[in-house]
Amino acid sequence: MARSVIFLSTPTSATGSQLRAINAIARRQYRREKWLETFHENRRLKDLMHESPPEHDALILHNTPQYFNHNMNFANYRFILNARDPRDLICNQFHWQFSHPNHHETAEEKQRRHELAAKEGIDAFALRYDNRQMLKGFFEAARRIAPPDRIFTGYAMYCLHFDEVIARISEFLGVAPSDWGRKQRQAIARENAGGATANPNWVGHPLSGADTAPGRHKVELQPETIRVLNKRYAWFLDFLRRMDDPRVAHTYD
Repeated sequence: MARSVIFLSTPTSATGSQLRAINAIARRQYRREKWLETFHENRRLKDLMHESPPEHDALILHNTPQYFNHNMNFANYRFILNARDPRDLICNQFHWQFSHPNHHETAEEKQRRHELAAKEGIDAFALRYDNRQMLKGFFEAARRIAPPDRIFTGYAMYCLHFDEVIARISEFLGVAPSDWGRKQRQAIARENAGGATANPNWVGHPLSGADTAPGRHKVELQPETIRVLNKRYAWFLDFLRRMDDPRVAHTYD
């Protein structure tokens, strides 16, 4: 039996795309275990802080790091880590208010929520909404994982150097690209951000506001808002510069 692989990611960080690519690479070695999704469906996310996923032969998504169980035995798992610039992440979160479905609200409640979000605007939202707890959960988990048991992919590298990230994931999982079948190759190639709009699974089709490259905050936020966020998230931006490939370190400036 192999140790399970946890794909630990910040939300709205090409998470679905990377998960599909990882699953295409690893599906002969690991079963896709929808462990987290069960907690989502039952509205029990806080219970994740006291639960551990299956330890053997599973590929598991965890994109709610604020609820990560830091008391579990990290040595029983291997990790693929993915995170993105928190300034870009918060832009995504603003836009996704208008497109992410909420099955627990009426049509009138949805319309009212959209009206309030539009009135607030992206800068006020970015200043009000605080992701530090979620980012701290990711940071604290990442620092406790033994280096041989993890790789860091990152949204920036995934968008700008897709083939290299795929090669790293393959090596980490012990799957030689020469062993991929035709359907595996096609499934992986569809996730390349350069051809996102042609991918029927791309999140930007059903949900507006998706992006395919780092740096959207520089276009969408006012300079003063960016200065506040630079200070608020300086520690996490520094962490990303150290964790990520030097070729994309400038995206965190």
